[in-house]
Amino acid sequence: MDRTPAPIPPNDPVEAYRRLLDVPSMTSWTADREATHAGDTAEYVALLAAVEGYVRSQRVPGDRWWSVWWRTRKVEKPYRRMVKGSRLTEQGAREARQVFAGHVAYMATLPTQRREQAARRDARRATIGAVTAKALHKSAAAAAPAPEAPAAEQQPQQQGGQVRGINELWDRRRGA
Repeated sequence: MDRTPAPIPPNDPVEAYRRLLDVPSMTSWTADREATHAGDTAEYVALLAAVEGYVRSQRVPGDRWWSVWWRTRKVEKPYRRMVKGSRLTEQGAREARQVFAGHVAYMATLPTQRREQAARRDARRATIGAVTAKALHKSAAAAAPAPEAPAAEQQPQQQGGQVRGINELWDRRRGA
């Protein structure tokens, strides 16, 4: 695969990589990047081993037990960063390939999922509408006033009797 990007048009820098926006092209490009960085990682590890061996073998009279370790640590740090960065870039290329393929697959199934969601939503709304209509019909029938008994048939309330509801408490408070 050609590693050089296409020439960049002056007005659209994204155009150079537009050719990679399908799964086979992205797969081959990221696999190439992963292989390149895997080779770089191997070179960086070999360089780190050489530098580590050279620096650790340098001892100066009067060194304490940690002096060599401290000097080695300072010198090795950038080489270790190069190894870590190369491994992270290799892993990033692998993840980019997987995520891009997953995104393309998800976008292909999204219209079907949206149609299914809309059908479920419409069915749920129809069911809720039917249940609401039924509940309103029942509450309208239950809310109709019951015929009242004549006043002479009602039993007077006892002052010390048991309270049966909030209305009786209000009636007692008012003195009725």
